[in-house]
Amino acid sequence: MVACWQINMSTLLTTEKEKTTSMRTNDGTYTELISLRDRLDRQHEQLQRQVDDVRKKLESVSMTLAMLDDGDPTSAVSASIGARPSANGVIDVSSLRGMTQIEALKKLAEHSGGEFRTIDAKRIFLQAGIIKSPKNANNILFSVIQRSGLFDRTAPGVYRVASPKPIRPESKDAF
Repeated sequence: MVACWQINMSTLLTTEKEKTTSMRTNDGTYTELISLRDRLDRQHEQLQRQVDDVRKKLESVSMTLAMLDDGDPTSAVSASIGARPSANGVIDVSSLRGMTQIEALKKLAEHSGGEFRTIDAKRIFLQAGIIKSPKNANNILFSVIQRSGLFDRTAPGVYRVASPKPIRPESKDAF
């Protein structure tokens, strides 16, 4: 019986030592994790300040460009990195690269609630590189809009996606 009690006592002491060692390891790990979190928080704040600084500089440049384009600085104030404001959010100019002019106009209209202004389309197309020459941009846009037949004019310089035209039934008398 004494031997059994000694075995149980030694087992109990061993488990207590393991718990103490485990707690020390957990405390060290916990402390390391807290210091890592604090270091990452500081790094995040520093990067956020840098992003804010770049955003302010970008807004300044966008405003200057807008004033040079049409004298309306308010249209460029809300511009962000390669994007323009719209009804459904922000359209990313880089997403338009590689598209045809008609595809880009459809996407622009989609992001603007079904309508778009030609002055905005011109500026976005020039930024995206879809149209290379600012001199001919208005003529190019007008030609694309008219030839595609996919857009209806709602106001001067404002177009919307046209509703689908009904298909004419074929005549039986046709040759």
